[in-house]
Amino acid sequence: MMIKHDETAVAGLTGVIWTLFNHSLTAAALGRLVWHLRQVNKGERRFFEPSALGMEFSGVLFGYIAGLGLAAIIGLDGDGARGLVLIVSYLSPDGCQAILNRYLQGRKG
Repeated sequence: MMIKHDETAVAGLTGVIWTLFNHSLTAAALGRLVWHLRQVNKGERRFFEPSALGMEFSGVLFGYIAGLGLAAIIGLDGDGARGLVLIVSYLSPDGCQAILNRYLQGRKG
């Protein structure tokens, strides 16, 4: 007995997967995940750490909101905006502040 699959269901599932990966919030979550995995590999935190959940959630939201805002100011959309969201999310508020401080110090001197 052969198992028949519904091609529309497969196409629908594929569409859902591409929609998830084509969203800026997913890019923000991936940026924070990469940063978290880097911290785990360096031995600075454990992978499953309950206290880190709140920090990572706020980092994802920051990356999403600030990244899309910056992308709108620069005039990026689509993949460029998602890439910027991923970078801002990876950097977190502290990393963005450090870059901004360095940039402003260079403009003063």
